[in-house]
Amino acid sequence: MLKWQGFLIAGAGVLVATFFFLPKVVVKNPSGELTERSLLEKDKAMPEKEHATTLSESDRKNLAYFKNQWLKADNLQAKFQWSDSLAKIYKKSNQWDSVAFYSEKVAEQFNEKTAWLKSAESYFEAFSFALDTAKTRKLAEKSLKSYEKVLGFEPENLLAQTKMGVLYKTLNPQAPMKGIQMVSAVVKKDPNNELALFYLGTFYAERGALQEAIERFEKVVALNPKNPDAWIYLAQCYEDTQKPTKAKEALQKVLNLDVPAEIKQEIQKKIQSL
Repeated sequence: MLKWQGFLIAGAGVLVATFFFLPKVVVKNPSGELTERSLLEKDKAMPEKEHATTLSESDRKNLAYFKNQWLKADNLQAKFQWSDSLAKIYKKSNQWDSVAFYSEKVAEQFNEKTAWLKSAESYFEAFSFALDTAKTRKLAEKSLKSYEKVLGFEPENLLAQTKMGVLYKTLNPQAPMKGIQMVSAVVKKDPNNELALFYLGTFYAERGALQEAIERFEKVVALNPKNPDAWIYLAQCYEDTQKPTKAKEALQKVLNLDVPAEIKQEIQKKIQSL
């Protein structure tokens, strides 16, 4: 069992630490009706005190403008453009589910593979950052549905297959084999698939099969030496198999990568403790 429960692997492959997260604000649209009024009222629904701590006045004004432009956009490219503009602001305040909401609406409107993949990835990212169990499950289900749509257009999409495997495992913790087998199948099709190898490594690590996990993580860092998540998991597996020197070497690799300063401080503390 991995000891570093403070670390969370995000869908985009970005290393984060849960204890550095700001409180997240969940933006909902209970009616489902997309109008300029309903979109603007989503912000007003938040308590003023909470609202003020998450978005600046400038950001709120930009949100109102971007939402209006998003509503007016009548083609996929324009919708993507304004969705991305909205996403930049929502991510600043950790409103990952709001990012996914707009991506999903675009996919539903245009029913196109790229749009559904964007929706799936957005929900997967939101799922990765969610801390509440019920919310995590809901976001996972949304992401899974969008990935299924992607496979409807491209049955052999390995990214979708890999992420679906992770989601199946998460949604069925008492019967995880379907998800594990799905990710394993991706590796069989593409032995150098970095993402599938990484997740397969985490699966082995969770089950205590540390040598098998090490083999997967070592292959991941051989394929991509700039993957901080893999180096951290590899270091933990080395530590748990009484290989402190290798663990230190793996963590030192993380210090040489582009990761947040707060993470580097935690890594340095860990190196000193080994």
